[in-house]
Amino acid sequence: MDFNIGAPYNFRTYNCWSYVADIRGRMDIKTKTFKPKNISNAFKLITAQMQKLEHGLTLVDTKENFDIIIVKKGAVYHCGLCFGNDVMHCSRPLKQVVKESFIDFIKPYESFTLWR
Repeated sequence: MDFNIGAPYNFRTYNCWSYVADIRGRMDIKTKTFKPKNISNAFKLITAQMQKLEHGLTLVDTKENFDIIIVKKGAVYHCGLCFGNDVMHCSRPLKQVVKESFIDFIKPYESFTLWR
């Protein structure tokens, strides 16, 4: 599976949720895309909408391949895609898609949720 590791990432034109939806789409896993009016309300919108039945996402306790992980620290949210013991995500500092161990990915955050 090609996760686009190393692909350039521009936060303004292709955000972390866009990445997750794109990769899941390649696996024929429906994932709703969202067009928030501004970044500050993006994850509030996503979280509020994800549990609605037509979007097909369920909050889960254990991860499986292609599950979505959403992490939070204060008012900052980020998401990635679980695969094995890793998380693929868009790194703002590195400006590219990266693969990181699940444990290292969640370390800097206060909380996380998993969605299938």
